[in-house]
Amino acid sequence: MADYKTGQFEENTVISQIDDYKTTSEENKIELIRTMGSIQYIEQICEEAYQNKGGNLWKEVQFLLYHMNLKLMDQGYALGSSRAQLEWDLRNVIERNEQKYLELNYSIPEGMTDPDEFLTWLKEDVIAGHPVNHHELFDYFDNDDLSDEEVRYFLSNYRVNMTHFHLHVAAYSLIVPFKMREELYENLHDEFGEGNFDEAHPNLFEPMMDHFGGVKEGDCNAETACLLNTKVNLCWFGDGLHHGMGGMGALELSIPYQQKRVLAHLRRRGLSEEQLKFFVVHCELDTDHGDGWFAAGRPYMNEVDEFQKVLASAVRMLDARAGVYGGILRGILAKRG
Repeated sequence: MADYKTGQFEENTVISQIDDYKTTSEENKIELIRTMGSIQYIEQICEEAYQNKGGNLWKEVQFLLYHMNLKLMDQGYALGSSRAQLEWDLRNVIERNEQKYLELNYSIPEGMTDPDEFLTWLKEDVIAGHPVNHHELFDYFDNDDLSDEEVRYFLSNYRVNMTHFHLHVAAYSLIVPFKMREELYENLHDEFGEGNFDEAHPNLFEPMMDHFGGVKEGDCNAETACLLNTKVNLCWFGDGLHHGMGGMGALELSIPYQQKRVLAHLRRRGLSEEQLKFFVVHCELDTDHGDGWFAAGRPYMNEVDEFQKVLASAVRMLDARAGVYGGILRGILAKRG
């Protein structure tokens, strides 16, 4: 039997059976997800999970996909194995239901057909105005209303996606046109400290993480896993370049709005500029990176249906990021309560 948490997978996986899906308990459905059993019921489980986004089934599906993605990063695709076949089937089912229940609360203004006009609208109206940039969690940073443990918990969840960001850039570069790769490789060069590996962004993050006590088991929320899953789905498995461009361009353009409030709080806490170098660097770079991604993709974005893919992916990524902050805030308030 497979187990997504341990990563163990037997070539001849025994598929679990259930008598009647309608009468199966949530506990048993969660067990089916965790063991990757009863593949014939995964479609129904995923549909139920996405109909009740944020619920226990949805969270378990996110962790299933998250552990599959971590294993993919560590061990590759395992082409030709039973694991590869099963994971591919699961990925398709999960993504199909994700797309089925996506809520896109934005629409391209009627008559907008000019790519430059679309990009201006996307940056100024959709990305800058998205709720992720005004999340209630940042009020706690503004008001200095966080304990050391709560900051540590925030940073630990933040770290999950930060440590893998360079992989998304590298993987996305494989499915974009040759000329567009120039921008992505410049981005990757920045991520790796412009040639100084000690200044690579994951390495810059660790002194700050260590200052607050480091990562603890159980820190990672399902919403945090969902953001990593969203990046992988859009950039590694997306159908064409527009999905990754919309998602990653929006993510990078929005980051300074959020990080400057975190950075200001951490400075008031007395952390040194050396400890805060990660956030300082990102506040300076990410606006340029986001603009660069869209500029590089501009020659390949000329039709309204291409605008739509960019818009949908941008909103999907920003919604997932907002979900991270919501999960952290709920975790903080639950522990206070």
